[in-house]
Amino acid sequence: MVNAFSLRQGEDHLSVNWLEYFDETELNAAVERVREVFRSKDFQVRPNGRFAVMNVGAAKTAVHEAVGRTLNIDHLPLSDDPSHAGILGYSSEDLAVAVELAALVTYQDVHPAVP
Repeated sequence: MVNAFSLRQGEDHLSVNWLEYFDETELNAAVERVREVFRSKDFQVRPNGRFAVMNVGAAKTAVHEAVGRTLNIDHLPLSDDPSHAGILGYSSEDLAVAVELAALVTYQDVHPAVP
């Protein structure tokens, strides 16, 4: 799962979606809205694909305490994805950041990309 949180060479942020953007009261409804965004962008979402839900504050705190990096999570809306956001403050060389982010994800935080 660490690869899911690793930046590729040349990337300046990890693309994520801001669930609160959708103003849904239920987590599953917000995740479904992200699925809709992916389908509308014609992304190939595989049956074995997964979405991980993560608390922004917990992510920033864990990375800062473990690695000494200060992450920013910024809303970076796209024309075809108004909920798009990014995790900034690390690079493709920062494997320790990716490890810390992956360690925050529990079984309950993982949702199938294809229900």
